[in-house]
Amino acid sequence: MKRIIIVGAERGLGLGLADTLLQRGWHVMATARPGSDTSALHALQAHYVGRLALGEVDVTDAAQAHAFATGLGRELDAPFDVVFMNAGIFGALHQSATAATDEEWHVVFHTNAIGPFRLAKWLVPCLKPAGTVAFMSSHRASIAGNVEGGLELYRASKAAANMLSRGLYAELKDGGYTVLNIHPGWAATAMGTLDGTVAAEIDVTTSVNGVADQLEREMGSGLQRYLDYQGMPLTW
Repeated sequence: MKRIIIVGAERGLGLGLADTLLQRGWHVMATARPGSDTSALHALQAHYVGRLALGEVDVTDAAQAHAFATGLGRELDAPFDVVFMNAGIFGALHQSATAATDEEWHVVFHTNAIGPFRLAKWLVPCLKPAGTVAFMSSHRASIAGNVEGGLELYRASKAAANMLSRGLYAELKDGGYTVLNIHPGWAATAMGTLDGTVAAEIDVTTSVNGVADQLEREMGSGLQRYLDYQGMPLTW
């Protein structure tokens, strides 16, 4: 039985991925930020009795994240096959590097890059030998692919996340670990549509099924891959 922890799963793509993998027979631990609405996760837990565990962690709070990872390591019945970092935000709507306040820069980088990377490293001891660390990335994280500019806060934070993941793979690859950076497509979530103000390209079901397909195909390969939900490689 495959086991995964999905960090940031109370809504949107994280919730959809948890549901999809439960349908495929996985055991899932899903985390939410403290104080967030977890009613959808509790509904899934009632449906998939014994296969969905819930936890709380804010990736931007270093002390809380470290305590969560170390506590989980002590209490875990069986190691995970996959640690999947889904936590992320779009950032300030203006997306301007020059207009952004120090706080707006702080929040987007800690939520999209620093926090997920830090917690992922702390969760590596909870993985099986030669396990997989996956990050919900974006095609906007591609430096080579940025030919039109714009979205400066989001792009920079996601590019930073990609860079940090490259370093993580360099540290882990001799142990046979896999690191995946997966672009889920422009999906119809609250974040993807900016709370309904713009149209998305694909629905959540299409996105998370594609992400799950890539995860199941690539996990355990011992490689690092940056690819989209359809399996197309992306340029760093």
